[in-house]
Amino acid sequence: MDVFFEFVVRGLVISSPIAFASLGGVFSEKCGIINIALEGIMLVTTFAIVWGALSTGSFLGGLLFAIIAGVVMAGIHAVVTITFKVDQIVSGVAINLLAVGVGRFLSQNIYGQETQSPFNTFVPPEFLGINIMAWILIPVTALVWFVLFKTKFGLRLRSVGENPEAADTLGINVILMQYSGVLLSGVMCALAATVLFPSQWVTGMTGGRGYIALAAMIFGRWHPVGAVAASLLFGYADTFRVMFERQIPIPAQFVQMLPYVLAVVVLALFVGRAYGPAAVGKPYRKGGE
Repeated sequence: MDVFFEFVVRGLVISSPIAFASLGGVFSEKCGIINIALEGIMLVTTFAIVWGALSTGSFLGGLLFAIIAGVVMAGIHAVVTITFKVDQIVSGVAINLLAVGVGRFLSQNIYGQETQSPFNTFVPPEFLGINIMAWILIPVTALVWFVLFKTKFGLRLRSVGENPEAADTLGINVILMQYSGVLLSGVMCALAATVLFPSQWVTGMTGGRGYIALAAMIFGRWHPVGAVAASLLFGYADTFRVMFERQIPIPAQFVQMLPYVLAVVVLALFVGRAYGPAAVGKPYRKGGE
């Protein structure tokens, strides 16, 4: 029972960053904007939360820094793709590359070293021995579901992702809704940073979780509950690797590949059968501009 309990709670901690980021992907793609920049946004928010906590002497200060950083990075993606109609995949790739340099540049200028920050003691409180922000994933998932499917804002966001021209004729501000969806993805990435490793920033610490979050979102069919459930699948696969890799009679490198192989398999099997919002990835030009 002790091993089972450890597996459950550790799996929740490992899954939560992926799940929060996947919820960000849901917000963005529900309004029609592909956001493969989740990885880069997470990279910056993981630095910002440590920087903010050390600067203010408070975890809440770190969370505020992370949210601002997430909104700024997501805002860059929004401006480039929504206002200037740049290809959304190209923009996402560029932001992911930019984020690597931003983190190293800030770390070098603030802490005098490129690859890691000082140790941060201003971390979230724990509940049942784990980061309380991992538990907050549960009410946040319910809140995202409620916002998307039970509010006027959610209805408008989804309508813009399905048919922006029709939404525009009904008086919905398409550009505003698209900006809102993308910026909310930045906030979700900030929440991911609170669980990932808030005690210290290390370059490259996201380890591809932003890309796995995209796979989880697709596997979950762009539904918040489905995306989080898929994130738990990937997270618990990684938990199994962490806890039992020494007991599996194959090279450790193959066991470490498990969550990434699972992501590739899921994409190969489901991406062709999964259909996202009808207008996702298509720049909206008012009146056929």
